[in-house]
Amino acid sequence: MKHSNRRANARARAARNGAATSCRTAMRWIPAAVGLVFSASAFGQEATTGTTPATAAAATGSAAKPSEHALPAVTVNGVRENPVNPPTTAGSKVPLTAREVPQSVTVVNSERIREQNLVTLEDALAQATGVFVEKRDQERTIYYSRGLEIDTFLLDGVPTKYDWRNTVQPDLSMIDRVEVLKGPSGLLSGAGKTGGAINLVRKKPTRETQVQGALSVGSWNNYRAEIDAGGALNADGTLRARLTGAFQDKDSFIDKANMRTGALYGVVEYDITPSTMVTVGASYQDSEGRQPWTLPAYYNPVTRQASLLDVPRSTYLGADWNSDHFYTTSAFAELEHKFDSGWQVKGALRYLNNQMHREQAYAYSPVIPGVNTTTLFAAKQTYTQEQTSFDVYANGPFSLFGRRHKALVGFNFSDSERRDPRYSSTPFTQVVNIFNPRSDFAKPVFTPNGSGTTTATRQYGVYGDARFSLLDPVTLVLGGRLSWWDINARQYTPTASVTRQDNINAKFTPFAGLIYDFTEHWSAYASYAEIFQPQDEYFTASGNLVDPIKGKQYEVGVKGEFFEGALNTSVALFQVRETGRATVDYVNTTNPSNPFYVSQGETKSEGFELEASGRITPNWTVYAGYTFNVTTDLQDRTGQLNTAFSAIAPKHLFKLWTQYRLPGDFKRWRIGGGMTAVSHVQNTALFPAPIGAVTLRRGGYATFDAAIGYDFNKHVSADLNLTNLFDRSYYARINNPREGNIYGQPRAAMFTVRMKM
Repeated sequence: MKHSNRRANARARAARNGAATSCRTAMRWIPAAVGLVFSASAFGQEATTGTTPATAAAATGSAAKPSEHALPAVTVNGVRENPVNPPTTAGSKVPLTAREVPQSVTVVNSERIREQNLVTLEDALAQATGVFVEKRDQERTIYYSRGLEIDTFLLDGVPTKYDWRNTVQPDLSMIDRVEVLKGPSGLLSGAGKTGGAINLVRKKPTRETQVQGALSVGSWNNYRAEIDAGGALNADGTLRARLTGAFQDKDSFIDKANMRTGALYGVVEYDITPSTMVTVGASYQDSEGRQPWTLPAYYNPVTRQASLLDVPRSTYLGADWNSDHFYTTSAFAELEHKFDSGWQVKGALRYLNNQMHREQAYAYSPVIPGVNTTTLFAAKQTYTQEQTSFDVYANGPFSLFGRRHKALVGFNFSDSERRDPRYSSTPFTQVVNIFNPRSDFAKPVFTPNGSGTTTATRQYGVYGDARFSLLDPVTLVLGGRLSWWDINARQYTPTASVTRQDNINAKFTPFAGLIYDFTEHWSAYASYAEIFQPQDEYFTASGNLVDPIKGKQYEVGVKGEFFEGALNTSVALFQVRETGRATVDYVNTTNPSNPFYVSQGETKSEGFELEASGRITPNWTVYAGYTFNVTTDLQDRTGQLNTAFSAIAPKHLFKLWTQYRLPGDFKRWRIGGGMTAVSHVQNTALFPAPIGAVTLRRGGYATFDAAIGYDFNKHVSADLNLTNLFDRSYYARINNPREGNIYGQPRAAMFTVRMKM
C-alpha cells in the first residue's frame, strides 16, 4: 500500500477550499490552546483578506495577473518558506517545521531581529520564549532554559561548545536567525547541558544581487554601521557569495564603561553539479573596551541579612585601566550532495578560536550598611579556546511494511583545547565608598606566575534516528547516540604538574518521540530525551574534575499550525531532572579568578509553557510566550530542603513583541510594542563559618519596549526603537553579597536608517 502523508493532503485540501476555512478554524482553536486572546476584528480581517502572503499581496493593491504569470514568480517560493516561522534544524539535522519536532522549539527570525534592532545574541535570546539570560558581567552571559544551563551551540547544525568565560556576544550582522531547542539535545550534539541547544543559522548567499546597509545612533553615544552585500558571481548563478560587516562604538549607562566591536563575515557557495554544492566561509569579531565587574551587596554581620545596593545605576566600581579584549575567529567548509533517490549526504568542517584578555580592578567584598565601603582587588586573565569539529550525515526516505519512512545516520568529532595561564600582581587593595567611588588608581604590575590549567577534550560519536510513519496521522521518532570522550586536564605550577585523565567509552544517549496529527491544524506529541556531559573545565578544591552532568526530560504538548505555517502555537508540559551540575564552592574559593566547584546534586525542574508566533493578519505579527517553572534543589546544601534552586529560574516568565503596519493611506508606518515580565527570585550562597548561608532576594519586574518605523520608499526606511520605556530600575542578575549583582539597562533609544538596493 502506498503511503500518503496526511499533513500534505490536508494542506492540499485547504488550498482548494480557500484560505477562509483555515482562518475560521484558527479562530476556534487559538484562544483555547494558548490562552492568548486576539481580537475578533483582526481575525475577521484575516478571513476577508486571506491568510497567505500571496493573497496578502492582492489585498495591498497589487494588480491582478494571469495565473500562468504568477506561478513561476520568485515570491511563490518565499511564501512556502514562511520566513516568520522558517523550518528549523535545532531538533534535527534536516529542516523541520516546529510541528514536526516533538520538543519545544523557539525561533528568533531575521524579520524580528530587524524589527527590534537586535544586534547581539544576548539581545535575541532575551526575546526567546522560556530563555532566561544571566549576565555574568557587562559583556559575558550564560543562557538558561527551564532553570538549566544551555552550553551547546550549533553553527549551521554543527555542534560546538560555548564557554561563557572567554566568549563575547556574537554579533547578529552575520546571523540570519537564532533557533532554540529546549531540553536535552544529546542525540545529535553529544555533550551538552540539560537546558537545551542554540543553533545559529548564518546568512547564505543569494542568486539575486542585493546590497543593504544600516546606520544607527543611540543613547550613551551608541553608534553602529552595518553592510550586507551578495549575489551571483557568474552568469548562470552557480557561484554565489555574500559579505557582511558591522562596526559599533558605544559607551554605557555605567560611568566610564565602553565597548568597540567590529565583525566581518564572508561566505561563498558553488554548485559543482546540479546535485552537489560546496560552501566555504570565515568570520572574525573583535571587541575591546573598559568594563566594570559587578556590584557587591549589603551584608549586616549582626543580623546576617543581605540586601541589594541602592546606589545609582551608573555606579562604576573599577579602575580607569580596566580593559576587556575578546577575539573570535571562525572558518568552515561544507560539501552536500543530493541523490535521485531522495537521499542526501552532507559533511561540514568547523574551526573556532576564542580568546579573551582582561585586566581589571573589581569589587569583591560585602558592604556593611552605614560604613558603605567595599574593597577592590586586581587580576589579569587570558583565556584561549580552540575547537575543531567535523560532522557528516546522510538522510533520506525508505520503505518498510508498505509505508514510507525517513532515516538519518551520522558521525561527528570535536577536538578542543582550553588554556588558562595564571598571573600574579604587585599588591593592590583599594577601599572605595560605593556612593563616591574613585577609579584613578595606579595599575599594578601583572606577571605570569607559571601556574595555570590546560584542558584538552576529544569527543566523537555515531548517531541516528528514524521517523516511522505508523499510520497517516502518527509518527514515531526513535534515535540514539554512542559517544566517546578522552579528557586530559593539566594543572601546573612552577614546580609541579598534575594531569588528570578521564576516558568515557560508548556512552549511550537515547531519544524517543511520538507525534499524532489529530486534525489538519493540530498535533499532540510526547518525548523522552537524555543528556550526558563531562565537566572538563571545572575542578574541585581537591584538584579533581567535577563529575559529569546527567539529565533527562519528559515532555508532552500540543502544537498548532495555521495559515500555511504563518502562525504557530504550542502548549508544553515538562519535567526535567539533572544531577551533578558544577556550582561555585564559596566555602573554599578565595580568588574569584580561580574558583573551585562542587557537584550540585540533583535538581528537578517542572512546569508548562505557552507560545504563539507569526502573522495574525498580513499586517500584524505577534510573538508571545509564557513559562511557568518550579525548579528545586533536591540536595540539602543549606539546611533547607527543596528551596528555590537559584536566581536563574524565575517561576513566571512572560515575553511579548507585536508589530502592526497601518492600513490605507498610513501603510508606510509601522508601530510595535513589547513586554518582558519576570517574577521575584532569590539566591542562597554558602560561605565559611561564622557567616554560613546568606540569601539575596530581588522582586519581580516588568519592562516595556516600543518601536515606530516609516518606509520612505522601497529602498529607504527609518526606525526608532525604545527599550525599558518607563525606565524601570531593577537588577538583571543577583548573586551574593561579595559580587555578581548587575543592574538592568535604563531607558534607551536607538534611531536606525536602513537602505537597500
